[in-house]
Amino acid sequence: MEILNPIPEPLKPHLALAPDALFDDSGSVDDQCDLDALVPLMLAEDVRFFDLPMLARLRRRPYHAVTLAGPFDLKQLAADHRAQTFRSESSLSRSGTPKLDRLLLRLEGEVFGHLEGHTLKIYAPTPEAAEAAAKEFRRYLKPHAVATPCFYIISTEPHGPTAETVIIERPAPVSTEELALNYGVDFPLWEQQWREAMYRKPSGLSLLYGPPGCGKTSYLRALMARLLDKAVFYYMPVSEVEMLSSPRFVRFWVEQTRRHPKKHKLAILEDAEELLLPRDAGSRDKVSNLLNIADGFLGDHLKLHVVATTNTPMNKLDAAIVRPGRLIGIREFRRLNRVEALRLAEAKGLALADQPDFSLAELYCGAVSTPALSAERQIGFAQ
Repeated sequence: MEILNPIPEPLKPHLALAPDALFDDSGSVDDQCDLDALVPLMLAEDVRFFDLPMLARLRRRPYHAVTLAGPFDLKQLAADHRAQTFRSESSLSRSGTPKLDRLLLRLEGEVFGHLEGHTLKIYAPTPEAAEAAAKEFRRYLKPHAVATPCFYIISTEPHGPTAETVIIERPAPVSTEELALNYGVDFPLWEQQWREAMYRKPSGLSLLYGPPGCGKTSYLRALMARLLDKAVFYYMPVSEVEMLSSPRFVRFWVEQTRRHPKKHKLAILEDAEELLLPRDAGSRDKVSNLLNIADGFLGDHLKLHVVATTNTPMNKLDAAIVRPGRLIGIREFRRLNRVEALRLAEAKGLALADQPDFSLAELYCGAVSTPALSAERQIGFAQ
């Protein structure tokens, strides 16, 4: 998991900044403009107390902005610009570790820097000045880490949603041969067609279903490795599905698109029965939002693919979810018959019990056999 640098010593609260650090001797905010008149000119969601001094300074003045994407060496950047720091915001983890969330800097020549998370935005009177300042801050960029399979967990902080990196540590089958052994000889072809279908559309919904222990989660780990250079993955609990549709998160998803411009975004919803079963008064809004993300205007804007998993048979799901043309891809993760299980056991040196079919959990971990899921098998793609 990525860990941000703690707040450097100079930014701790007991060392206060001079009150005129941003405005020098030319007057206070109230002297220069009426903030009550300024706020209505901005979108409500764009105006924050943290930003008001800079907005007041820039009002009715020309400015040009350049955005620089991190992550940055926050400790060094903050220490080097201690004298130019007017505001800072930080948070403490449950263990008491401080994390720097925002900095507001006033640099030379009416140039401002606004650092938030992994993004630094430079404001300057001319495009040349903004570009020059942004280039200076490039020296604080952290070097690119070696690419490794990972996903992001989305959490809500006081200043907005953030994405924390989780590295995939447990191995999963990544070759087409391994996929065929674990999921059936037809699986590699299905995966190829599914990926092509996703690449053709900016957004959509795919469904992986089948009994527990048949490899849905393991396959998603493998997919994160197989699509390392083509997709970025986000995991979220079903209880937090509003992250996909709430207006409060639109800016977050747009920023993620900007940070990963050449990659598809895939949101993983595991055990999503709550969203997929026939709608009632308690789930109607959640199901409707999921459908809007799948093939509505919201999905086209967010450019987000949703991959949901469920243990429920297809014929038990909401008819609107499974109607023809709704889903990008559908795949049943079924129990392997004895011939398939024998092929896998021989390749992996596994013992095979005397039973007609097997889940992957039974084969690899010696789990207790469970009855096969009684469901009509459906494998395919929306046309």
